[in-house]
Amino acid sequence: MATSPLLFGRVIRVTIDAPGGHLTFTNDDLEVRFEVNFDDDAKPNISTVQVYNLTNQTINKIQKNQNITVVAGYKSDYGVLTEGKITSVVTKYSGVDKITTVTFKEGTDYSGIKVTPDVADPAEKYYVKKKVNGKTVKVAKYRKQTMQITFKNGVRASQIIKRLTSILGIKLATFSLPKDKVYKSGYKVTGLIENNLETVVKDCGASMYWRRGKMVIRSIEVGNDERFTLSEETGLIEPPEQFEDDEQNGYTVRCLLQHRITTASIITIKSSTANGTYRVRSGKHYYDGTDFLSEFEVIS
Repeated sequence: MATSPLLFGRVIRVTIDAPGGHLTFTNDDLEVRFEVNFDDDAKPNISTVQVYNLTNQTINKIQKNQNITVVAGYKSDYGVLTEGKITSVVTKYSGVDKITTVTFKEGTDYSGIKVTPDVADPAEKYYVKKKVNGKTVKVAKYRKQTMQITFKNGVRASQIIKRLTSILGIKLATFSLPKDKVYKSGYKVTGLIENNLETVVKDCGASMYWRRGKMVIRSIEVGNDERFTLSEETGLIEPPEQFEDDEQNGYTVRCLLQHRITTASIITIKSSTANGTYRVRSGKHYYDGTDFLSEFEVIS
């Protein structure tokens, strides 16, 4: 396999936002391994980074909920694979090596956020008559506040989505709806806010998923044109294998690690089996101490 000279000189850089400044680990002076997963559903993907032989002082600076960014590629061509928040930090020995495994969720996990009094409809106001100093006056009272967010009749899905993403603190990387559904009888949000958001997104024929740590809402058929052709010269290891499942047909692909490839990447493949333009559905990037690869599924 004749590969481009650009695919030499591996680069791995992991940055963690720790108190007092960034922690940065690179493969220049440390053994750094990783597995970064990606797919096109709304659930944040779980990924891991392993850093070898850190000092206890450094390990103690790595904490849950800190932001982490993984960058990888080659000296002349590298980029962000993903971003997320740390969920656990575990250090164990393997022989003489002390291995710190950092597990993290892509983006931010909003799945447990419920409607609270701060964002719910205000308590309904009503009046009762009461005698004060011999005079009958109206006195304001309030019914018990209900934990729901009510949208008026005729509200559009885009209005609901913008309100709910604002409440959750989501900054969308891309927002595009195939159709902007109108709810003639209004809409009520109760319980878990993200579940309601996903339902409204589906009502519009769109999908909600993470892409390099940023949330995207748009048609599942739309992607990002990476202007990249994958062939033997650019890192394709073997002819892609065709697959069929209940929903779609496509190919499973293995190549030297390519940071451009992630959820919804539109790429061109030239091989003895797959030839054409495809959309990436799911996959992973990894370095396991030997292999520095991207494995993924594409569909037409």
